Amino acid sequence: MHEPDLAALQPQETLEYLGDFLFPPYITLAHIFNAPDGWGFDGRMLKQHAVNYVLDGAGEVCVGGETFVAAKGDAFYYGPMEPHGLGKLPGQPFLTITIVFHFGDTGFPVEELIGARRYFPGCGSRVGQSFSELAARYRQPGTRHRFVCQSLLAGILVELSRGAAGRQQPAGAEGQRKNVARLVQVKNHIESRLDRELDAQELERIAGMSWNYLIAQFKRTFGTTPMQFLLWARVARAKELALQTPLSFGEIAARVGYRDVHAFSKMFRNKTGMSLTAFCASVYELDHRIYWPGNEALLPEQGTSSRYGRTIPPGRSKYR
Repeated sequence: MHEPDLAALQPQETLEYLGDFLFPPYITLAHIFNAPDGWGFDGRMLKQHAVNYVLDGAGEVCVGGETFVAAKGDAFYYGPMEPHGLGKLPGQPFLTITIVFHFGDTGFPVEELIGARRYFPGCGSRVGQSFSELAARYRQPGTRHRFVCQSLLAGILVELSRGAAGRQQPAGAEGQRKNVARLVQVKNHIESRLDRELDAQELERIAGMSWNYLIAQFKRTFGTTPMQFLLWARVARAKELALQTPLSFGEIAARVGYRDVHAFSKMFRNKTGMSLTAFCASVYELDHRIYWPGNEALLPEQGTSSRYGRTIPPGRSKYR
């Protein structure tokens, strides 16, 4: 029996196909989409909730009576039967992860959690990692993978709620928007220089804030300090390089700002609970898809060949 497009159905109509989900939230779609040139639509309505994360490029989003440009690192939300439109901007990629979900009969006041906001700029690499892992896990059958997906979705909504709470200030709203724009510039500056240490004076200049005030506002907006953001961004970049390039362990460490491989290994293990070698091995063993901006790679089980021609010998890891 061909499975219908679950994301287009009424919540109750999806439940017979979602046996691995033992309780809400029920996730009916989690995928990556690379918009072709000229792609777009307007006035669409879904019967479920949806959150999107921009992996690369930018697109125009119309939702909640607002039109905005969502760029790399931004997220946006639209609710059941809420008209919305999306469109690819000329000359730019628009690579996004979409997650569609509902709560069955129980319902859930999502707007009480995230407020009236629909656009969440500069969510940071931690939220991006959650979106990517959810999209990868969703392809794996079984209750364990479904439970992890639900946990990741809950974490995403919590992070969006933090961003919404930090922005919902009636007084000085215009000044707050300018602050967010400057903080996004700071975040992008850090992400583009992962091989360097933080330059407090340079970040102060970009933000137009004192260092202590910058730290407080950055944490309020993104849920983490600039230093912690740098570390998580380094972890994300190291994973990307490990999965997509033939670089050695030492070369990867250097690319993310570590001359001492042991210091890099300690940081990576501290943040992820495993070594980079173990991370790569776990990806191969799970044989699931890992998504990164601009690329969709299928990583094979050991002893099998991928569609890109890579073969993983039995018992081998490229970092052993």
